[in-house]
Amino acid sequence: MASQAGRRGEALVGVYCATKAAVISLTQSAGLNLIQHGINVNAIAPGVVDGEHWDGVDAMFAKYENRPLGEKKRLVGSEVPFGRMGTAEDLVGMAIFLASSESNYIVSQTYNVDGGNWMS
Repeated sequence: MASQAGRRGEALVGVYCATKAAVISLTQSAGLNLIQHGINVNAIAPGVVDGEHWDGVDAMFAKYENRPLGEKKRLVGSEVPFGRMGTAEDLVGMAIFLASSESNYIVSQTYNVDGGNWMS
């Protein structure tokens, strides 16, 4: 799993962005290396996905951006073109597709599943 954060830097989460950019690069390199063995390597780059981790993320932004608790999460969700944060279930279709024989000719790609947040 990569992340849309691996496609660009973001304030306050530079290390997270860098590690997700590394996942994208590793996906490309491993895919090119392993295809000779019939192994396809691809990644999914989710956008903002709602879950328990957002309690901590929201609290961090509340502290560093002087926001009330819950505001950053609400703002981030409202800025997604789809109109809401993603859910874990939103990622399932892409994961199943990439694990299936339908994706056999796809190599070293990172797919955005992010409600339209990042277009490439």
